[in-house]
Amino acid sequence: MAVKAIFVGINKQLDPNIDELTGAVRDAKALNALFMDSVPDLSAQLLIDEHATKEAVSKAIFGTLTSATADDVLVISFAGHGSPDGGLALYDTTTADLPGSTLSMADLADAFKATQARVVLCILDCCFSGHAPGRVLQVAAQPRSVFAVERIAGEGRILLSACTAREVAWEQPGTGHGLLTFAVIQAMTGVNDDHVSFPAVADQIIQIARVEAQRLGVSQTPVFLGAVQGGLVFPRLKRGDNYQAAFPWTAVERITGQFDELLAHGFPNAVVDQWKARFQGGLNPLQLRAVNEFGVLAGKSLLTVAPTSSGKTMVGELAAVQSVVAGKKAAFLLPYRAIVNEKLEEFSERYGAAGMRVIRCTGDATDSVGDVLGGRYDLGFFTYETFLNLALGAPHVLSRLGLVVVDEGQFITDPRRGIIVELILALLLRARTRGIEPQLIVLSAVLGRLNGFENWLDMPVLLSQDRPVPLIEGVMDRSGTFQFRDVDGSTKVEALLARHEIRQRKAKPETQDMLVPLVQKLVANGEKVIIFRNQRGSAQGCARYLAAEIGKGPATSALEALPDQDLTAASQDLRTCLEGGTAFHSTNLLRAEREAVERGFRDLNGGIHVLASTTTLAAGINTPASTVILAEQEFLGEDGRPFTIAEYKNMAGRAGRLGFNETGKAILLADTSMERARLFQRYVMGAPEDVRSSFSDAAMATWVLRLLSQVRAVREDEIPGLLVNTFGGYAASRAHPGWVPAISQRIAEFVARLLQAGLAEKEGDVVHLTMLGQAVGASSLSFESGLRMVELMRGLDLAATPPINVLGLVQVLAEMSDIYTPIYTRNRSEAARVSDVIQKYGDGVSRTLQRYGADEHELWRRSKRASILFDWVEGVPVDVLERTYTANPYQGAIRYGDIMSIAEGTRFHLRSAHRILAALFPDQPDFLTALDVLLTRLEFGLPEAALPLAGIRPRLSRGQCLALIQIGVVTLDQLSALDDARLQACVGAAMFRLMRPKTASGTPS
Repeated sequence: MAVKAIFVGINKQLDPNIDELTGAVRDAKALNALFMDSVPDLSAQLLIDEHATKEAVSKAIFGTLTSATADDVLVISFAGHGSPDGGLALYDTTTADLPGSTLSMADLADAFKATQARVVLCILDCCFSGHAPGRVLQVAAQPRSVFAVERIAGEGRILLSACTAREVAWEQPGTGHGLLTFAVIQAMTGVNDDHVSFPAVADQIIQIARVEAQRLGVSQTPVFLGAVQGGLVFPRLKRGDNYQAAFPWTAVERITGQFDELLAHGFPNAVVDQWKARFQGGLNPLQLRAVNEFGVLAGKSLLTVAPTSSGKTMVGELAAVQSVVAGKKAAFLLPYRAIVNEKLEEFSERYGAAGMRVIRCTGDATDSVGDVLGGRYDLGFFTYETFLNLALGAPHVLSRLGLVVVDEGQFITDPRRGIIVELILALLLRARTRGIEPQLIVLSAVLGRLNGFENWLDMPVLLSQDRPVPLIEGVMDRSGTFQFRDVDGSTKVEALLARHEIRQRKAKPETQDMLVPLVQKLVANGEKVIIFRNQRGSAQGCARYLAAEIGKGPATSALEALPDQDLTAASQDLRTCLEGGTAFHSTNLLRAEREAVERGFRDLNGGIHVLASTTTLAAGINTPASTVILAEQEFLGEDGRPFTIAEYKNMAGRAGRLGFNETGKAILLADTSMERARLFQRYVMGAPEDVRSSFSDAAMATWVLRLLSQVRAVREDEIPGLLVNTFGGYAASRAHPGWVPAISQRIAEFVARLLQAGLAEKEGDVVHLTMLGQAVGASSLSFESGLRMVELMRGLDLAATPPINVLGLVQVLAEMSDIYTPIYTRNRSEAARVSDVIQKYGDGVSRTLQRYGADEHELWRRSKRASILFDWVEGVPVDVLERTYTANPYQGAIRYGDIMSIAEGTRFHLRSAHRILAALFPDQPDFLTALDVLLTRLEFGLPEAALPLAGIRPRLSRGQCLALIQIGVVTLDQLSALDDARLQACVGAAMFRLMRPKTASGTPS
């Protein structure tokens, strides 16, 4: 017999409204390779993605069916989306014209009947039921008619369909195959005989698929129809040269460290060439151990603890590219938006040339959430909170991932954000029970004793103390004596400064006395210096006085990159500093200003010799320095606590980056020799704190509610088990065997509160959250704040409530009280903010701000935040906001960083209010849409009428938008009609050239 085969697999479609799949191409390539390796004289066609157009697939299938003879056996396999009207969705299928752009199953059935082929085996790994994330198109407001697949089958016509007419064809997260294709491969490669016979193998295929579906927690039963007189026999499928060529990455075991070796494993040439240019010596010892000893290129998970600049990020990059090459997605989770934005820019430049699609999700309006939900990306960068919200709201996001990299893993110990990191990890661990097991890589520069953290994660630890750039750490006192640990580990003392060089400059000794001569000396030796300060004002002032002292010229490129509209009180200070070769970095700067400072400092010839910064710069932003100076050892404005050793090590680790310095130096400042010795022992010689969960008994209600939002339903007696699945619960139950029984009573009381509040329902002994409970549980709020929000939202008369009033109501949350809001308490001038609220929002909001335990000063803070936000979204310039809300420049001054903290915190928690309102008032879509608009206004600080300006690419700054608003331009049509001179006056020459390049270059537009 002559065997002819057509294998079609489509992950990606032209229509952006169609979700991408991850395993359809893999299905087609695998079956094609296995049949090629196993069936002699096979004639096969492989059509995948852009090659699988309607014309190409129709020509291949109908042409083969028409030309077949009575001796031919035809195998036709399709993996991809099915359409609701019973068609196969092809690469160029459009949701606007399904009948005209899909391959009709009715036409296919007619062709099967007409062909002269002896046997036709049709494998359909798709469905027509209309459920996501199965392999079916989602088409709004269209009937989901079901094709009667029985029409294809008959004598000599065998149909193997993924599921029944009303079920979903699922993809298997582990292998990346559809469940049906996985079962076909398992059954046809795993037989003991040398041959595979249809229909004898059908039962095994159906059983394998059903078992795997149950493991995922779903129901899927393949359908086998038709018969062949005498049976249909194929050789047992085997993995040979064609399979190895199709899936080269499956064989990655050990490499010597040269990047060219990766080409044989399917890594793109563009990526390998880029790595060779960046790392001329190949993989370093840490990265080579990760590959050869720990199997990161074989999909194995790993906890990597290694110093800053040791190359641990490259471990995640290697695994990420491997995941993408294998047809899966990779997600990097990071603590701050600034780092996400930096990584997006860096990775887009690095991997865009290889065709990889890099996206970000940080909670901004410009995020690529739609691409994530639709699977239209390869590498994604997420803040912790955004990833958790997406994974809870759209569980199929997890099933598409081949890799999750959690960077800055030490954040699990953070008192405020540790719960988010721990819930993410618990979610990933729990997903394993459903067969969803992306590779997990956790990276950290500073972790102490692990306390079973690695056992909870069930992954090995790659621990390294080696830094490619050695680091000297020490403490200098006011005599200039520097006690330090040298690169060989020995303790030494030397005079870093002479005593006479440190002179008191003001009435009392100050840090400035030590910083000025020390920085002068370092800069004179050609060093770049970062100075960490514990307050925004201190960083700003430090950069200002050093600019006058170090004797350097201007940082021209950074000055030229600064914006000149909607400036802040800090903006002029920054220009003054840059004129003297210094800069500061804090939230008081506009985003464009911070980015200009970062680029200028990274550039060896950028002219910024000294950067004074708040401590957030330590968390991963790429700012290499020769020397790092820590001027303080404690936080201010938070809780006044001392730095942890891990926080100190993170800041110290910014010194001496690979490719910039041969040796880095970290200097902690002390007043006396006694303090010098104490700080040396605590910070330089100390080990980072042990890994501990941020879980506490006091927060148990919040933890339980968050965990319940991750499961569909659970018996009440199983709820303690959810807590044990967290690291905190795991550690507590190990330390105290009676811990679970001890908390059972508290959990029962908590469940009763949930039921009473309408957040949960109980059926028998099974508890599940209501829609409202899901909204609160998946929110950013504690349990008590969630109840407070529900109470507030339930009491709203939406018909009489302007959506903007929700901005004021959110200020009563405990989470908003945690946001530093400067007020002047020496007199009653701040009491005027209460009147502001009444004028802007009305009496109702003012009365609400007085509830929930507010004292007089707390009322002032709430009112001040609410008033600032009202003006911010109305487009009031920043400098006006700063002047208006600063009651006293020395106490209670409002700066841009305060405004942004208030706006960002409100926007974050307003998303929770949005979900709660959606659950309470599902019949009020207009109000919810208005809240969406309000979220966008909060992000851009613009009135609603001007929001079209925020969607322009390249993105306009707020100042540029306000300049356009001032001349009456708020729509895109008005912008297009604006003459060149007025446009350039509003947006500046650089942006004008980007917006109208032909005009700017002298060519008539």
